[in-house]
Amino acid sequence: MIMLRETRKIRLTLGSVNFSKEKRVVAALFLAATLLFISFPLYGAVRIEGMPKWMAESAEKSLNAVWNEMDRTIPLAERFSMLVLVGNRLLSGYTIETPHYSDGDVIVRALAEDFPQWRIELNNPSLPFPANTWFKDDTRQFPDLVHICLENVPVSALAWADMALRREIEAITKEHVPGWDISILVELAEGANSPVLRISFVPEQPLVLAVTPSVQSGSLPVAFQTDLKDNLQSGLFPVIGLPVNWVDYHKRDIEILAEQSLADRNIIENSKAKVDVSFRPSQISRADARVESSRYTIQAWAAAYGGTDDRYPELGLHVGRKALPMSGWNVELYGEWILSTNDFDLESRWGARWKIHSRILLGAEIAYPGEELWWRFWFTGHVKQPYVWWRYSENSKSNMGIGYRINEFLSIELHYDERDDDQWSIRAVGNL
Repeated sequence: MIMLRETRKIRLTLGSVNFSKEKRVVAALFLAATLLFISFPLYGAVRIEGMPKWMAESAEKSLNAVWNEMDRTIPLAERFSMLVLVGNRLLSGYTIETPHYSDGDVIVRALAEDFPQWRIELNNPSLPFPANTWFKDDTRQFPDLVHICLENVPVSALAWADMALRREIEAITKEHVPGWDISILVELAEGANSPVLRISFVPEQPLVLAVTPSVQSGSLPVAFQTDLKDNLQSGLFPVIGLPVNWVDYHKRDIEILAEQSLADRNIIENSKAKVDVSFRPSQISRADARVESSRYTIQAWAAAYGGTDDRYPELGLHVGRKALPMSGWNVELYGEWILSTNDFDLESRWGARWKIHSRILLGAEIAYPGEELWWRFWFTGHVKQPYVWWRYSENSKSNMGIGYRINEFLSIELHYDERDDDQWSIRAVGNL
């Protein structure tokens, strides 16, 4: 009745003013919209206070669904009463106080009826050493973080908030132990007020199925590298079967484990070699080890030539002793011997080379027979990388090779020697 009388009065007022027809229509629509908002207040979303945030979000979804379905013509006090009634039915473990309207939202206060002293226990998976110590370190703060989530939370509230609790613990798990799923069990001891929340961990797919190792060295022969590769593979056995995401999380720990598996080998200790391992986690993981001696360089090879009649298969050996005559220098004194399998002629080279970059060396050597001085340049290459070497003699003769290392055992070169009639040839080099 009040709404009708107010509307009639407004229409009389509008009729006493000389408005154009269009303006009267616009004014009427505006006032109708105003009356709608005055007559039917639109309250915003339901917000719950007195619960942990992770619980409140779940409870708010339920109460908002109820609130939005209520008939807006019902007085506000009755709607609040209905909201309290439904909240007490849905949100077991909490008592819902009468809501109030504030800053565009309906504020609901929830009081915990009875909350226990929660205990958190972890059932860690059975893992080989040292993965078990990594997991223990990762979950060291886990019980405290979960206990914060359950502080002042009634046991009966988990009847409706169990999925929300699981999502909250899963978020903690992804941060501290990624790659692991959880299962949750609540145990209630008879007559005790200390329920136990047990959390178990299950590995998530994908898992590490195998580790492919490789060892590269510019200072040790391939025969030693093969032995080191076998040790590297056995040293990374604890990684097999672990979640790839968790292995990636412990990538540096695994690299240290791999380096330690090689560090106690005799060849590493005797040559004072430095071991650097790069681990790439996946279902078929890769562990690439770089081993370089700080004392010696020992290289052996067998080479065969194609496209020339001036060259025959040969065997080669390089032995060097590294020295540091002054700080920042990396100088190697070396001897090389090349034996031709055609007539068993032996060429020897005695020289020194200086590493000015990780892949660049400069040097000079005396070749016998002939006592000829040669200047040398190396641009070295690892597996799947190109390389270049060049020699230039005091008699202005050049000898060079441009090659590519296919794997640890084989390289292919475009070979050039100005002293030969067939100056260009293809050389296959087998690293021994």
